[in-house]
Amino acid sequence: MVDALERAAVFGLYGWLLWRIVSADTLEFGSFQLISEGMIVVFTLIRRPAVAISHRLGDWFLAFAGTSLPLLVTGGLGEGHLPIRIVTVVWLLGFVTQVAAKLWLGRNFGLVAARRELVAGGPYRYVRHPMYLGYLLTHLAVAGMNPSAINLILYTICWMCQVPRLMAEERLLGEDEMYQKYREQVRWRLVPGVW
Repeated sequence: MVDALERAAVFGLYGWLLWRIVSADTLEFGSFQLISEGMIVVFTLIRRPAVAISHRLGDWFLAFAGTSLPLLVTGGLGEGHLPIRIVTVVWLLGFVTQVAAKLWLGRNFGLVAARRELVAGGPYRYVRHPMYLGYLLTHLAVAGMNPSAINLILYTICWMCQVPRLMAEERLLGEDEMYQKYREQVRWRLVPGVW
């Protein structure tokens, strides 16, 4: 039941994203987002069953808010105050990081804090949550390209949800002895050398 609810949320969010991109006629820029987020739909369909999944309502709220708030951001390649080359490099680095993390995670993907098979290779060798790192970089780049008040508010609220969401995942994963060992080997949660 819980798994079906999470799958329904993923399909709903992707459908909403697809509708927004097509109706706004931003397919040339939005196609990258559709590919990246489409991977989530595919991996949600073929994923492994969870050994444990959070039943805390707050964890579900954080997962849903952290996932859906960035979908409300407006604009594509706008005219920000930062040099477009720098913003593009940051965006590409974020995009590649999140796609690599999704590919490496593969059938172990989940929207809500859950325990499946431990993934410790690829980008997970450097930080424990590389997908969030990729999102952080792309969010910073998009905010730099489209520095509207609404975008900055949305991203701020998003990350006020993402950090506790990450901590909820750490709490649940930390119940596993293998994850405890992995956490000792990979010190950084999100940003290497910082946190």
